[in-house]
Amino acid sequence: RSVSVAREQLFSLSYGLGEDQLDLFENDASQATLKTCVTMREGIFYISNGNSAKIVRYSSFGDVLSMLYNPEKTPEPLLLKQTAEKGGAAERRAVQYPFRAVGELAVDSKQNLYVEDRLPPERRVVDKETNSVLDYAVLRFDKDGQFLDYLGQEGVGGTPFPYIMGVYMTANDDCVVVSVAQSSWLVSWFDSKGLVRHSLRLKRDGLPEPPNGKNYISSLDKIVPNSDGRSLIVKIDYYRPSVDPSTQSATGVDFAGSWAYKIDPTTGAPLDRWEIPSVEKIAKDGNEGPKRYVKIPEFLGVSGQRFFFISADEGSKNDLSIYDTVTHAVSHYSIDIAPDELYFNTLYLSGDGILCALLGTKYEARLVWWRFDKLLGAVAREGT
Repeated sequence: RSVSVAREQLFSLSYGLGEDQLDLFENDASQATLKTCVTMREGIFYISNGNSAKIVRYSSFGDVLSMLYNPEKTPEPLLLKQTAEKGGAAERRAVQYPFRAVGELAVDSKQNLYVEDRLPPERRVVDKETNSVLDYAVLRFDKDGQFLDYLGQEGVGGTPFPYIMGVYMTANDDCVVVSVAQSSWLVSWFDSKGLVRHSLRLKRDGLPEPPNGKNYISSLDKIVPNSDGRSLIVKIDYYRPSVDPSTQSATGVDFAGSWAYKIDPTTGAPLDRWEIPSVEKIAKDGNEGPKRYVKIPEFLGVSGQRFFFISADEGSKNDLSIYDTVTHAVSHYSIDIAPDELYFNTLYLSGDGILCALLGTKYEARLVWWRFDKLLGAVAREGT
């Protein structure tokens, strides 16, 4: 049985190009929709909006605090200009930067901003060994919005990354960039000065295998830095070939299970592993009666010693599980996300257990959170 966790709606944003608006759907139809991502630090939200080439910093009440933007894609901010003219807070400023395709982002303890962006064609590099185009970098800005430098594979000013899947900060302000090429995933781990701590390449045909799982088909779900700041957590789903018993011919693949691995970022060697329970659901079928099916758990991230998963959606209820790596106990919860809020959705899990979501309806985007941090202490006490 799952426990419902209270949802708190913090603020909403209308659609458009203003600094208190989001462009989720109104981009040029001839171009691909760019990323919109959210992160949160100490109650301050940062939202990158690729379609309008901007990053806006909001209070938990939805007040616009500052903005980085490309003036060729976003009009001059009016709210921040009015605040400055009235002698408003000095940190409420708008700074111009020629963004091309902002996406994944993270913030360190000094409020320095790390953000994915795409390089112009003339700066792209082709990696012949992996047959990949390298054209992404992680830009660094200070708390005042001033550009500092950019990170590439070798650190400050280095070779561009392939497609970036995630940018993460550890508790000691290390930056971890996870990118993916044709045949492998690249994990680039930097200290606060931009120097390389670890550089790890995980090949698609070299992923860890589960016990008694030879010849399984591996599908890597996510890679994140562990809360200990010294290792990685890699979650992998496994599938087995399905065979028609009458003809003995292959008919497809069946889900076989999910495992999370604690990985050494220097060598890629597994240090520990945990089997992640899947969730069995019942689908109502008026003709043939109820059918059972397995919902594959989706990995959200790490908070303390807990893993979070969005495991199923049933109307307006979404099941979420906390897996305890110490006791191997699983606690089940449910959160409210209405079907009409799923025109767009992106989630962010803070290190202390606050789950944030940016949800898009037809008419507005909503920033909400669930305070799982208040539950983690109780879960830990019960498990000791």
